[in-house]
Amino acid sequence: MSNYIVIHTSSSLLINVISSTEPPVDTQPFRFIKVFDAVLTKFYKLANKKNRDGTLVTVGELANVSPAFLESLG
Repeated sequence: MSNYIVIHTSSSLLINVISSTEPPVDTQPFRFIKVFDAVLTKFYKLANKKNRDGTLVTVGELANVSPAFLESLG
């Protein structure tokens, strides 16, 4: 099973993480990016910090700490 980060495309916020055996289909408001455990670890660290403020992680924030995520955006 693969892990995917769910991105709200118009706001560039990382909304959720899902696991799926099949690649999800991108829709108008959401894009799905396949990620590996190392990226998820960095995402969860950022998310824990941001949740204290009541905010979500942005694509740019995760890309700054994870070159692998930046490459996966293609």
